[in-house]
Amino acid sequence: MQFRINPSLFIFSLFLLLLTSCSQPQPFIFKGLKSIKIEKASFGKNVFKAEFTYENPNSFSLALNKLDADIFINDEKFTHYHLDTVFNIPANAAFDLPAIMEVDLTSLLKNSIDLIFNKPMKISVKGTSTLSKGMFTKTIPIEFETTQKLNLASLFSGRN
Repeated sequence: MQFRINPSLFIFSLFLLLLTSCSQPQPFIFKGLKSIKIEKASFGKNVFKAEFTYENPNSFSLALNKLDADIFINDEKFTHYHLDTVFNIPANAAFDLPAIMEVDLTSLLKNSIDLIFNKPMKISVKGTSTLSKGMFTKTIPIEFETTQKLNLASLFSGRN
């Protein structure tokens, strides 16, 4: 008895196996703002340096290729965040992403009362991230929200 393999059936089976073994990456979980400080203060554009903490819930590592997001404080647009440096994200682990953001003085003034009195502020991040695993690349939406206190002294010293 001879056993022949049908090439089209073999290719279809291989494709089906590949399709089911590659799971869809889950979005990162936003854990909060780790640190923020003012790098440059002026009456025009102010430069902030921050670190955001996230968690990768996936059981596989990923490469973050690009991130484009708007950051809102108390539902008002604060700034835009763009990152195009490749970061290797470990599987099932927390990680920090740096952010350098330019902020107009008017955006700071809108939230100055809450900063002075150290009130909790609603921080939202909305945008997209481009992730890759091997040769596969996928753009997934980002939407996080947290409430956090940002006191004025920590902005100048870099502590939260």
